[in-house]
Amino acid sequence: MTGFWLFLHVMGFVAWIGGGLAVMLSGVTAKNFPPDQRLAVYRIMSVVSRNLIGPGAVLVVVSGIVLSVPYFKSATVPTWLMAMQTLGFLGAIVAVSIVMPTAARLGRLDLDPRGELPESFAGLRRRQAVFATLAGALALLALLSGTLFK
Repeated sequence: MTGFWLFLHVMGFVAWIGGGLAVMLSGVTAKNFPPDQRLAVYRIMSVVSRNLIGPGAVLVVVSGIVLSVPYFKSATVPTWLMAMQTLGFLGAIVAVSIVMPTAARLGRLDLDPRGELPESFAGLRRRQAVFATLAGALALLALLSGTLFK
């Protein structure tokens, strides 16, 4: 059964980090697009965030808790495990509570009457970039803790 949970844990990381990298590359690429095409890219980024990044982060946390049960039955919990859990949990909170809702708002934006990006776009895009970077960095640090420091 451990193999099943480990598979889910790895798949969660693949969805979370892979989706995050895809969204990041899409956002950087879309900077030079006209406003209507740029908003279309952000609609796609919203779908990726809602269907890969968020569920991947949740899957990592749930499977990580299940995989950690044997360690918590012992007297001591390894430092690498505590680091992986703390960093992963914080990253998942940021991904689910800030990144996903911001991506959903960006995905619902329409052009203003002049055919330009709406006023709220710049602030939402900046918020998305900052917090998605934070969530991704925490996820990568958790992955490093569980692999290199084990």
